[in-house]
Amino acid sequence: MTTTTHSNDTVATGPRQRHWIVQLLGAVTRLVRHRREAAQLLEMDDRKLADIGLSRSDVIQAMNGSLLHDPTRELTRLAGRRP
Repeated sequence: MTTTTHSNDTVATGPRQRHWIVQLLGAVTRLVRHRREAAQLLEMDDRKLADIGLSRSDVIQAMNGSLLHDPTRELTRLAGRRP
């Protein structure tokens, strides 16, 4: 009698798959939080924005990117260029 076992190597199961899903959900959550925080900057007046090294147009420019784009990275870069 011969016993044959089959494995399906193309389907990821177990801890690896869960780890990947957790990382993806974390990245999406972080992106949504960063976009919300960047949008809150538009509620500040121009003087407060200038105090942190940004202008209203900087915030608008950063928010106009793709929905998959993290605007806080662009805002950090823009704020760092000013003395």
